[in-house]
Amino acid sequence: MKQPVTPKAAPATAPIVAEGLSREEKLAAWAQKNGKLLAIGGGVLALVVLVTWFISASGKRKENYARQALEQAWGAADAGNIPQASADLQKVATNFAGTDAAFEAVLSLNQTRLLAGQAQLAVDDLKRFIGTSPPARFAAPANMLLGGALENLGKPTEAIPAYEAAQAAATLDHVKAEALLGVARAARAAGQKDKAVAALRQVVEKYKETAAFPVAEVRLAEVAAGNQ
Repeated sequence: MKQPVTPKAAPATAPIVAEGLSREEKLAAWAQKNGKLLAIGGGVLALVVLVTWFISASGKRKENYARQALEQAWGAADAGNIPQASADLQKVATNFAGTDAAFEAVLSLNQTRLLAGQAQLAVDDLKRFIGTSPPARFAAPANMLLGGALENLGKPTEAIPAYEAAQAAATLDHVKAEALLGVARAARAAGQKDKAVAALRQVVEKYKETAAFPVAEVRLAEVAAGNQ
């Protein structure tokens, strides 16, 4: 005689489907069954929040320390102690890399180098700095300094693209206008009259409210008269 087949028990891991329950009841049942998983998930979320807060707080502390160190370096420069200021600025740029204060330290350090007649050192460092793609608010003055350093080295042709990059990165009208004056000055020195005229005309036509406007008017008249 054929024995009746006994249904196999469902595996312990099989999901339990509660038939006839409302959506809310099913959710409550699932939550009760998976309470441990939810607790773990909540712990992970809390950990993520904690880590995010810690990173943010650490970043603020780092920026504050960097700012204090930068102001000390500026103080040394104001006191006329240029070697000490340069050393301190280098430390800020190195030890607090990535902070706004470190970016400012790089610019200040290279301004100091230009004043000290170390134009080539400034050129090399500024090129490295610009190569790291700093924020535009730091890229613009860095390119302005680079253009000035190259002019000091008697390389006006190389200075032109530096000033053009500064003009492109700048967000403030007066900075854009000053960069265009740099383009015009370097272009005149390089014998590129048309480029100089074009740059000066941009200042005269677009930036009448800046201090560069009257300077551009005078220089434009000089170039037009053939005074290189």
